[in-house]
Amino acid sequence: MVAGGVIERRRIVLTGERARVDLALPLGDPLADVLASARLVETVLGPSAGSAAGQIPTRFVVLDPLGYEVDAATAGEDLVEGGLYTLVDLSAPVTAPERKRSRAEGSDRADHGSRWLLLAVTALLLLAAVAGTTPAEPWIRLAIAVIAAAGAVITAAVWARGAGSAGVLALRGALAPAALSFAAGALMIPGSLEAATQLSVATGLLAAAVTAALIALLTPTRRIRAAAGTVAILLVAFGAVWGFTLLVHWGAADAAAICLGLVPLLVKALPSALVNLPEGAFIDYEHFMSSRWTVRGTIPEPVTEVRVQSVRDVVDDSSARLAAGTVLLGVAAAVFAPFAVQRPWGEDPFVLSGGIALLVCTVLALLLIPRHTTSRLLRWVPRAAAVVVLVVAVAGLTAGAVQGAALIPWVRTLGADGMLLAAAGLFVAAVIAVAVTRPVSRGASSLVLSRVADVVEGLAVALALPAALLYADVLTLLRGMMAA
Repeated sequence: MVAGGVIERRRIVLTGERARVDLALPLGDPLADVLASARLVETVLGPSAGSAAGQIPTRFVVLDPLGYEVDAATAGEDLVEGGLYTLVDLSAPVTAPERKRSRAEGSDRADHGSRWLLLAVTALLLLAAVAGTTPAEPWIRLAIAVIAAAGAVITAAVWARGAGSAGVLALRGALAPAALSFAAGALMIPGSLEAATQLSVATGLLAAAVTAALIALLTPTRRIRAAAGTVAILLVAFGAVWGFTLLVHWGAADAAAICLGLVPLLVKALPSALVNLPEGAFIDYEHFMSSRWTVRGTIPEPVTEVRVQSVRDVVDDSSARLAAGTVLLGVAAAVFAPFAVQRPWGEDPFVLSGGIALLVCTVLALLLIPRHTTSRLLRWVPRAAAVVVLVVAVAGLTAGAVQGAALIPWVRTLGADGMLLAAAGLFVAAVIAVAVTRPVSRGASSLVLSRVADVVEGLAVALALPAALLYADVLTLLRGMMAA
């Protein structure tokens, strides 16, 4: 198309295996005329493809930005302005990179990490046995802790150097050094101290975080390194919570409640916080930035090309971080929930409402957040944790109503009639759940229910941590600070 002697053109980007080229096509010329150039095809795909230029669609296929095939007769005016089009050589050989066969692959039996799991259980049993008894001499406890710490370092080094690339599930072998380090850190604290339990848990969590960081440094596998780093950060966060509650003279139940309230927030924030890309990946700072943010600040380099291997590495690392973080948070919710309710709630309405809201918000958040993922692991680990929290909440209520020693004061007034009504309510809820599950499993969906679930999920995530602070009686702490 000519307007006043000027030929109008459509600007596109053509990319292939070797390079990407910026093109300006006349609006009336078909795409096949441009791809008939042997030099262009050779630049994009390589010398072996240059001799067969123009063989469309018998050998070459052009894909549009959405991945659909583009007809070779398509005129330039029908192409997307600035679109990224991919030239694919259908006759290119597909070869897999050769790699050496490892010892694990050469074995006839699959390694499920049973020896590491057994060692982890042994470490926890050692911790329970030593913590439940008082040794005659304090040095015995210290000696056991030193032996456990040495075992944690040795097993972490041995496992990290020999870990294969089987994915995030291979990280289950790290349970042994993590459990040993937790036991070592917990046993370092004398049992005669006033707040020995909280200090032991905080020290154990920090020791396990150090071991996870050590695994991240020693392992040669990218996915395990990324997953272990995420585990270390989360363990440090939980250890910091237990240390903070120790400073403000709160009990172990309050620390467990705050950690439980953090779980929905962390599960929600994980997908958006674990993708590590350079600063220039989305914005060309050199082009758009008018002034630097610091005097000696350097302008981030723009990402001029995207390679398949680099994208695959980023996706694999992010997926490993997400899977490891989700599993750890699910286990943390199931572990902290029983300890969070192990104290009388008192008569304070703020503490009472905070405890109930904490359990309700945690269950709702862990049930609704997995709707946004398609991975089975990421779907069912939070849901299993929600079931554990729900069972703990129901057990805490019903045990007090039956035995007369309720954690919540008003539960003891329910009696037999109240328990019957509660059982009837649970039965109706179960029937509704069965009625809804069947059509949903067959693909039925509702936009209205989905939006309602999004609202409930957002409220549950936002209110879980404030409810945990109310349950920990943060108002009394604030009153004391204001009075001082």
